[in-house]
Amino acid sequence: MRYLITLLFLVILQMASAQSTESRSISYIEMTDTWIRIYDDSGKKVDTRSRSSFGDVVGYSSTFFIVRRGSFYVLYDPYCRQLHTLTVSNVGDILSVSGNTFTAKKGSFISTYDKKGKKINVRTAN
Repeated sequence: MRYLITLLFLVILQMASAQSTESRSISYIEMTDTWIRIYDDSGKKVDTRSRSSFGDVVGYSSTFFIVRRGSFYVLYDPYCRQLHTLTVSNVGDILSVSGNTFTAKKGSFISTYDKKGKKINVRTAN
């Protein structure tokens, strides 16, 4: 019986820690000449990356951020884990990032993508 209670306690503890890690949000991304620092919603620094090797942040929301590295856009979650990579030539210029989506303009079209790089919608630009 004692073994079952201990096992149940460990399972509940593991579930609680998994929920708390998934709730991290990005509150601010600081870019200096050489560094990129990502801060979470509690003001804690999540990660620091070298700008020369990581690229330039082109936009972020509380749930993900986008880095341009050469001819690629790389999408990251709040833990700096890579979600997806897209080519700049296919996406165009990033216009905005909000919530779980971002918009980009390529030619006379504006496309909306989700944070995993899936195209959701395309419309003509006015």
